[in-house]
Amino acid sequence: MKVADTTVLIDHARGDPALETYLDDHADETLVVPTIAFHELAVGEVLTREESKEAVLANLGGFDVRPFTSDHAYESATIESDLRQRGAYDTSLSDDILIAGVARSLSVPVVTRNTDRFESFKGVTVESY
Repeated sequence: MKVADTTVLIDHARGDPALETYLDDHADETLVVPTIAFHELAVGEVLTREESKEAVLANLGGFDVRPFTSDHAYESATIESDLRQRGAYDTSLSDDILIAGVARSLSVPVVTRNTDRFESFKGVTVESY
């Protein structure tokens, strides 16, 4: 199991060859889409194409969309707290912090093309494609 960042969802929709190769190479693993990442994707789809929830979900194919839980929230809070204590917190990180909290609570890596942001979160493993 791994957690997909929103970049995975965007690149999947675009048919990005690097992501498709990554997905083929990891076809035996579950790729979890936190509802936070679904939200980020849906905002773009609603703004640009007025897509319905069903259409956005259908475009996710075999990804496993999962709700955000109190365990995810707690891990996200500890990540944000650490960033604030180090003076490294920025509001633009808020969705990434929530996605990272999901991954850390499940003890699995985040898959993203945006590795720089996630690598600054302590205790979060990151994979790129």
